[in-house]
Amino acid sequence: MRDSDVSKPSPAPESGGRDRGRSERGDARELALLALCHLESYVPSEWPRAIALFWANPPQAGSPAEGPPIAAWLATPAIRGFAERLVEAVIARHTAIDAEIEATSRTWRLVRMDRVDRNILRLVAGEMGAIADTPRGVILAEAVRLAARYGSERSVAFVNGLAEGLAQRLRPTA
Repeated sequence: MRDSDVSKPSPAPESGGRDRGRSERGDARELALLALCHLESYVPSEWPRAIALFWANPPQAGSPAEGPPIAAWLATPAIRGFAERLVEAVIARHTAIDAEIEATSRTWRLVRMDRVDRNILRLVAGEMGAIADTPRGVILAEAVRLAARYGSERSVAFVNGLAEGLAQRLRPTA
């Protein structure tokens, strides 16, 4: 846990694990990120089975202060449903998504990127490609939020720059 996470209050269990200012979609993106990081332990041909097991038997933290409220998120249909949509979008197009990330990054190959950063970028590309009703700015802001929460001290700048590049490729502004 990073120092910046220590001062954050734990989400109340009765609220489905949500911080007051956060949306269900924000929680779903966080759950989807955790699921995608979990999938990296498997080869792509095993992903359908592995994700089914993740949804059925998620990893558990010892207390709310030790990790995200995965069980509460999974028990909330809107959060779980959107997280599943995001993960399915990434799984369905993982080869094309990884190629887009590689093409956007001029200096870092995908396999050399931090696991968290790589999966945040996959979420960005997956959501931009599969969920047209999410504004581009929201996707980018959520990517930065996830990088700040789960990434290294350099993740925010790295993800912000590469996510913006992906957005320009996948959803150019008029």
